[in-house]
Amino acid sequence: MANLNEIMYEMIKQSGCITTSNVNEIEEIIDTGLEKTEENIQKVALDYLDERGFARRIDNLERAKQHIIESSMFSDTVRVRKRREMVEDLFQEADEEELEKLMKICEMDTLLKIKDKLDHLSAKNYEYAVEVLGDILTDADKPSNLMEFESFQMLLNRYASAGWRVISIESRETTNRKISMAGFSTTTKQVIVVFEREKI
Repeated sequence: MANLNEIMYEMIKQSGCITTSNVNEIEEIIDTGLEKTEENIQKVALDYLDERGFARRIDNLERAKQHIIESSMFSDTVRVRKRREMVEDLFQEADEEELEKLMKICEMDTLLKIKDKLDHLSAKNYEYAVEVLGDILTDADKPSNLMEFESFQMLLNRYASAGWRVISIESRETTNRKISMAGFSTTTKQVIVVFEREKI
């Protein structure tokens, strides 16, 4: 049968509303067991540099060797001081009653976050912009002799950089009511792009 305390504790950790662990950095001396010779000191110093991600430069190597020599001062073997993180579990020994209280705190925290989100969504106001295009041009359509040119992609990116997003693209045909020289009315195709953004 599943341990309910473990399940509750895992849920509390996953919720992230309470810090369940504490990370401490401790320093320990590692005995390599190697005889304290110049060759072994250099080998351990190089390993130390590699482990910490430092370049194998002469100045770094000299500092690492000095570190090894100081760490091995009172020993016949090569030793090295290393730091490591130790994670302390703050609620590992918590009983069922304590875990239930923590669960209630996490539930309340989640409900408050949901309320804040809903308040934010209900308070949103939007504004809109409309672009009417004669044609949709790509970057490849740019004439070599024309300096001022905006492709459809450039138009979208210009609006996007200002916080707008496209909510609809629609094409339509419009008829020019003025009679042309030939005696016929003309039809023009248009592309209508509607943008939306949240008012700040």
